[in-house]
Amino acid sequence: MILFETLSQLYILLCLIVFGFISGFVFDVFNTITFLCNNNKVTKNILQCIATILCFFILFLVNLKTNYGQFRLYIFLVYFLFIFVERITIGKVIAKTNIWCYNTFKKFINIITKGKKWKKKTKENLK
Repeated sequence: MILFETLSQLYILLCLIVFGFISGFVFDVFNTITFLCNNNKVTKNILQCIATILCFFILFLVNLKTNYGQFRLYIFLVYFLFIFVERITIGKVIAKTNIWCYNTFKKFINIITKGKKWKKKTKENLK
């Protein structure tokens, strides 16, 4: 049994690295949704809670499938390390891209509407 467990450690490590990156993307997606909701605090907290639960569920399933459910310290370290690596590398690029796209879209809308704010039609405006 010991020989079998040592043969699959590289496979376990690679799965944790890949799914750590995927879990980082989950946080990026939820942060993008929060950004589109004007960084509302309630929305941000709810989405971060959902993302955290989803990432722990992913970790649980990967560990159950690859390591037969045996949690050890290196599993947590590798998984959270690669979530962190994704967040400080690709996550920053995604955040800057989101801000650039949002600003470009706002400029485009301002050009189309020529900066006019739409007013609700009332009886006073119709006279």
